[in-house]
Amino acid sequence: MQNENSNLANKLSNFRKKNGLSQEALAEKANVSLSTIQRIEKGTVKPRAFTIKILAETLEIDISRLIDASTQSETTEVVFLPIKKLNLVSLLLVFIPFINLIIPFIFWKKSTEIKSKNYLAGKILSFQLLWSFLVIIGMGITLFLSNLIIGQAGDGLFIIMIFYLLAVLFNIFIIVKTASKLNNKDENILSFIPNLF
Repeated sequence: MQNENSNLANKLSNFRKKNGLSQEALAEKANVSLSTIQRIEKGTVKPRAFTIKILAETLEIDISRLIDASTQSETTEVVFLPIKKLNLVSLLLVFIPFINLIIPFIFWKKSTEIKSKNYLAGKILSFQLLWSFLVIIGMGITLFLSNLIIGQAGDGLFIIMIFYLLAVLFNIFIIVKTASKLNNKDENILSFIPNLF
């Protein structure tokens, strides 16, 4: 039990520092007392499951990253497989803005394996949502600028198609890159995207 506590203590301390948080900042952000954080990091107390869950959500990591190493490998496998499926489902209609989000969203809601607040699933869905908005806005701006500069709508449509093709290829690239990271059990995916879910 002491080994389990020190394991959690080290992990919590490492993730806290990786996020650039002091003990006080983590306590405030997680709405947990400072003394609780200090005791967990010293390994003198075994926190309740609820506290570990809150800390994991605050640090934006899956709870399996904080729990005992003996159960971590089992939990990680259970978590990663459905997340990989969710990511690859995005490829089905990747070329249609907003529709590319609907199928993964339905998959996420119907999946019993993916927890409703799973950080990785939220990141994947957030990317698809933001991509859709940016493509629609980008196409509008491209059409406006091409009509302003060229003055003919026909030539502007060709430029829009090039923009759209590049946007789709970028989305496919990100999905493939994310799939590769998930295959390596790397949770650091889409770090440039805020989690909107």
